[in-house]
Amino acid sequence: MSANRSSISWVAFVAGIALVRGVLLAGLIPPMNGADEPAHFDYVQRIGEDLRLPITQPGCIGYSAENRAVTSTLNEPIKFRPSRPMPPLGAFVPPDPANLASRATLGCGAALTYPPVYYVSAAVAYRIVRDAPFLQRFFAARLVSVGWGVLTACFAFLLGVAWFGRPRDGALLGTIVSAQPMIAHLAASVNNDAAVTACAAGAFAAVAMLLNDRTNRRAFLLLLVTTVVGGFSKPLFGFILPMLGLGIALALGPRRLGSWLRSAALLAPSALAIAGWSIHTRFISRLPLITDRRPYLEVAKFTLDPRRLYVIWHKTFWMCWGWLDTWLDEGYYSALALVMVLAAAGFVLAWRRVDLRDRWLFWFATGGSLAIIASLHAVELMLVRRIGQVLVQGRYLLPFFPVQALALVTGLRSLSRRLGSWMDGGWAFAGMLLVVDAASIARALVRYYA
Repeated sequence: MSANRSSISWVAFVAGIALVRGVLLAGLIPPMNGADEPAHFDYVQRIGEDLRLPITQPGCIGYSAENRAVTSTLNEPIKFRPSRPMPPLGAFVPPDPANLASRATLGCGAALTYPPVYYVSAAVAYRIVRDAPFLQRFFAARLVSVGWGVLTACFAFLLGVAWFGRPRDGALLGTIVSAQPMIAHLAASVNNDAAVTACAAGAFAAVAMLLNDRTNRRAFLLLLVTTVVGGFSKPLFGFILPMLGLGIALALGPRRLGSWLRSAALLAPSALAIAGWSIHTRFISRLPLITDRRPYLEVAKFTLDPRRLYVIWHKTFWMCWGWLDTWLDEGYYSALALVMVLAAAGFVLAWRRVDLRDRWLFWFATGGSLAIIASLHAVELMLVRRIGQVLVQGRYLLPFFPVQALALVTGLRSLSRRLGSWMDGGWAFAGMLLVVDAASIARALVRYYA
């Protein structure tokens, strides 16, 4: 009973922090200045107004008059111009909410190819306040992302408890994952990445639960639900399916064929959902293709440039506001890089003393990160050749961050013990991440409102 009360208290603390912080950020980030937010909100408004999915046809003109008005007033003047502050909110004069024509949209913005689960959830909030002014409807949609962010924190808590065995360590992991600045940013914007990250955290929590009890029915149910919802939220969820499959097989016993078969069966519904929607997008939408005749090596020379890789997989992974145009001070990124080096050093120096499970965690987190990155770049290479469009952004690796956070905490703790330090390296990292998080919010205040 005492343990249950402790768990409830800790998870309530983690969820409360994620909720309060998410609501504040949702109000701080100017309208339409989240990542690709005009397109994501266009999808939400299409469902919220007409209860229909976007129209998928070449030449379709998207965005409602309301969306265009706020975007042209508060977004376009500063997008890719980090030296310019946001115009005052008073400069935006929203159309009359009673004029239904100003809300009309075909939904065929840049997000139209995504599955509908996240957008349906946001459209429910939109419908509840359908008669309110535009900014209130927009804020209601953002609050749904905040809800997904709270789920992310709770699932990360569950992962920490299942892995470390203590509620306070669950609170540690929940704090780290929800305070990761880019995750927090996406969980306060209209963006389906908020749902994908939550579903990934839940799926990895289920794998950790299976590691402790191979017959845990709740873990199987959680895994099935989160992977299916994740697959119907964004096809990029498919990039973590191989790592989930490997994790399930390892948890159930990798030497048994039945473990691999059960793993494949559990992930099959999600894989089919992703494949089915991708086929729908490719053959029904009939989107035009542009063939790039440049050789693959020439394309790869640009897409795999080391400077670009650093910006993508470090800077935009940890924090970048607006339209990838507003960075933190370089010192913060250097400190985060140092943390990763120290965590790796902790594994190396204490390799013989760490548990076998922790060794597997190191290889799983490292190999999984590299495998996902390589897969994303392989797909990007083909996309650049076929439609002339780059794909990769650092936030696409965020669904794997709960596992990376586990490895970082374990490595830093191992280093602390190896050095005989009184300080827990995992909690020190959480404190540092909160400082970086606060710095990112301060940077946003300066960038938008100074």
